[in-house]
Amino acid sequence: MGNCLSRRKAVTEDGRDDGQELSSFEPELGIPPRFSACSILYRAGIPASVWLEDALAYHDVPTLVFDLFLLVPDVDAAARALVSAGYQRGELSLALSPIRQFDNLYIPLRTESQHATTDAESAPQSPEIDETRVILLPAKEWFHELPAAPEDMVDWFPTLPQLLTALIAKWLSLEEGDRDLRLRIAVFLGYIYEYLDTVKVPRFEQQLPQQFRTFHSDQVQGINAADLGTFRCQEYYMRHIGQHYPVVA
Repeated sequence: MGNCLSRRKAVTEDGRDDGQELSSFEPELGIPPRFSACSILYRAGIPASVWLEDALAYHDVPTLVFDLFLLVPDVDAAARALVSAGYQRGELSLALSPIRQFDNLYIPLRTESQHATTDAESAPQSPEIDETRVILLPAKEWFHELPAAPEDMVDWFPTLPQLLTALIAKWLSLEEGDRDLRLRIAVFLGYIYEYLDTVKVPRFEQQLPQQFRTFHSDQVQGINAADLGTFRCQEYYMRHIGQHYPVVA
């Protein structure tokens, strides 16, 4: 699977370019430190897809990256693989703690060789320790299909139509009480339509499921764009789909 992990350098939460310009690679030969969890899952036979901020950044949306979100077919199996590789269960930040879907957070532990030493003269220079926190998400609940085996993957990242389709589907599926996640997805959708001219090209909508094309057309025109964070807006499009497309594929 010799595919490009990302087309741009990652920008960290503090605005720092972390220097990880992600180029073509073979998973067996190594991976940039921020995405080391992908390599761990690959070796464990678990397919994964990079999601949310990192996926947006891959498609040239100017966003910061925070925790690394990964879609996996089985969260429990993926968690066991990470724990076996030295990760431990962590606690969500205050900003994410209200979002119950983000509960599966794992943090890499420092090894003895990574601990700082007081003997500056004798200590060899080691690369910067990557402490990227990983949040595992069930791919099925995020409406993204993963291959049965990692060997069948064609990229670590979703295509733009796949990402947009999944975000729309997830937004539509939220319960009324999922306020924080609804607002977050609304921001992601807003970024896509604000910054990516690709989605505004008429032929792009042909790559989206038919039941989502009215929503897409409205966003391209700026209709209801300011209301995406409300359950009222979500209900409006749910009714439209229910009336015109009773069975959502």
